[in-house]
Amino acid sequence: MTVLSQIGYSGLQAAHTALTVAGQNIANVNTPGFNRLALDTHSVAGHGRLSGGGGVEVTGIRRIVNDFNNQQLWRATTDAKYHETRQTYLTALESLVDSDGSSISIGLDNLFAALSEATTAPDSIALRQQILNDAEELTQRFNGLNGNIQSQINAVHGQRQSMVNEINGISNNIAELNDRIIQLEASGRDTASLRDHRDALIKDLSELVDIRPLERADGAIDVALANGQPLVSGRRASEIEVVQTGAGEQQLVLSFAGTDFALNQQRLGGSLGALYDVEYGSLRPAQDELHDMAGAIAELFNDTITQGFDLEGNAGQELFVYNPASTTGMLTLNPLRPEELALSSEPDEVGNSDILSQLIEIRHATIEVAGSNVPVNDAYAGLVGRVASTSRQNQADLEAAKSVQNSAQAQRDQVSAVNLDEEAINLMTYTQAYQANMRVISTSNELFASLLTMF
Repeated sequence: MTVLSQIGYSGLQAAHTALTVAGQNIANVNTPGFNRLALDTHSVAGHGRLSGGGGVEVTGIRRIVNDFNNQQLWRATTDAKYHETRQTYLTALESLVDSDGSSISIGLDNLFAALSEATTAPDSIALRQQILNDAEELTQRFNGLNGNIQSQINAVHGQRQSMVNEINGISNNIAELNDRIIQLEASGRDTASLRDHRDALIKDLSELVDIRPLERADGAIDVALANGQPLVSGRRASEIEVVQTGAGEQQLVLSFAGTDFALNQQRLGGSLGALYDVEYGSLRPAQDELHDMAGAIAELFNDTITQGFDLEGNAGQELFVYNPASTTGMLTLNPLRPEELALSSEPDEVGNSDILSQLIEIRHATIEVAGSNVPVNDAYAGLVGRVASTSRQNQADLEAAKSVQNSAQAQRDQVSAVNLDEEAINLMTYTQAYQANMRVISTSNELFASLLTMF
């Protein structure tokens, strides 16, 4: 084989490999997490000072990856998923507390309206029954709202367990990919697709928690939580367990290399961190405020009505029963007959409405809710306002986080994603190079044939 043939053949091989790379890029244009490939070549020197050269050699096929862009995208994804998960529960909570069907304010207004109407005829059985009906409706509003919030808390617990299972699965998959990449790269084999798969898993993991990936010299990637606790170290993955406490709360414990670490859920970030923040920053505080209101209202009504006398001259009985340990029965109505409502301040004056007037004035009383003293009528409105304000702020934060994520995705795609226009140009360029090198080989053969005819 002549030197010219060798040069043409090396160019032919390089062009064929380049066409293969372009074809692989085009085939994976819609593959999530795929990083486009590029061909690395260098010129081969000739054998002598007057030699034109020895052709071209393919030195490698590399993934076009910018580690900084990936890190930015993963962190932006963590922030976006944090606010997105949080907003799901905030929207549901806001809709719940702002609903007319569950509004405590409306329930109180109805009860005070019934009390006011009864002042026209304090001994009326019908009006007394209406008081009991509206008091019963108020307890149903408290219990229904409290039960629905508890259902959301239970949903958070179920989702937390699912997310922990998902994190454990992804971590194990990353560790397995690390093992395969280490082995293949040690033997000089291609690991581009494995690395792409691993990057896609890291992005999935970044949706769940705030992570810090770091590539090692052997090709493996270590993944740690933002506080430094390990999720993946080389070929080994950690395991997170959800532990249920006696108080009905969930704690997270990370086990790695025989050592257990208690995880601080306040700093986990991502969807898993959002679950903690929405549970302890919104759902449980709202539930606590409901308990504050229910307990205070029950105490005010009971303290007032037990000072009076019913239609039969008997001492007054409590109207409400507050049970802080119950979810669906936190506030219940004492089973009284209309005649047993103690609305009179005197045992023998059935038309006396002194106690009834004091009950009406409870609407202007002050109660302690969430550490602040507020009027009864304003207590629930304050809760609704706080939930709405938190939801609006999180919506604004979510929009900003989505914008940052889209920008980070665009920067990553600009470098690493497949551009079909660019690949189309590459196909034409490499095809022309292939044909030109075929012509070089053909010319070399023609020259060699002509040389043989001289003998």
